[in-house]
Amino acid sequence: MNGPSEPMEYPQRPEGNTRDPGGRVLEAIKERDLRMRPRRYFVLRAVLVALGASLLFLILLYVASFVIYALHMDGLWFAPEYGLSGWMLFFSGLPWGLLLLSLAILLLLAVILRNYEFVYHQPLFYPLFAFVVLIAIGGFFLGTTALHPDLSHFAAQNAPMLENFYEYETAFPASVHRGVIISLGNGGFVIADGFGVTSSIVGGPVQGFQVGDVVLVFGTRRDDGMIRAFGVQRVGIATSTPVPTGTVQ
Repeated sequence: MNGPSEPMEYPQRPEGNTRDPGGRVLEAIKERDLRMRPRRYFVLRAVLVALGASLLFLILLYVASFVIYALHMDGLWFAPEYGLSGWMLFFSGLPWGLLLLSLAILLLLAVILRNYEFVYHQPLFYPLFAFVVLIAIGGFFLGTTALHPDLSHFAAQNAPMLENFYEYETAFPASVHRGVIISLGNGGFVIADGFGVTSSIVGGPVQGFQVGDVVLVFGTRRDDGMIRAFGVQRVGIATSTPVPTGTVQ
């Protein structure tokens, strides 16, 4: 007959085992690594995060709408209609500084919201894509309203630094020329800008235009002062014919 069986020894769970979250919590409490925080701490943190995220989102909306407004004001919005040369002009004239600033703000917004359930349960691409779509739609809508013209008018009277910003970002690129058609000829026409300075246009379409049309001319100025156009966009009708004061040489 066999003697009394010896008690079986079970392996002990090593301390700090990562599969025992309860043990880790107890260890942290023993080592005083965990501190109780009042409920108002979490409420205040949530409020600050919400305010910060809202502010960043509004800044992104402003920047996006300003880019749309600037592209309309300097004429680049219409450039892609004229083929590869138009696309090259469009991309070369984009306000890349503002676009990079928008990207940095967008990433910061994603970092701030990364601990919230609707963000961390999804790959980072999805919330970023959703933000981009919302900002693009909102920016396009605001960019075509009176928001920025009103701000520009206000800046001209009260904020010189902001006025300089609006004037710089909406200035016409070297390859975009705005003026009123003052004469038409075979294979070209002549425009006068807001100062009455005239420029001869060659290579642009003549059919469909008439004296008094306000146009945007896309093209480079040659050494003789004439502009070789690859596209012409009609943007309105002048209320009065400008008086020529000189010719660009």
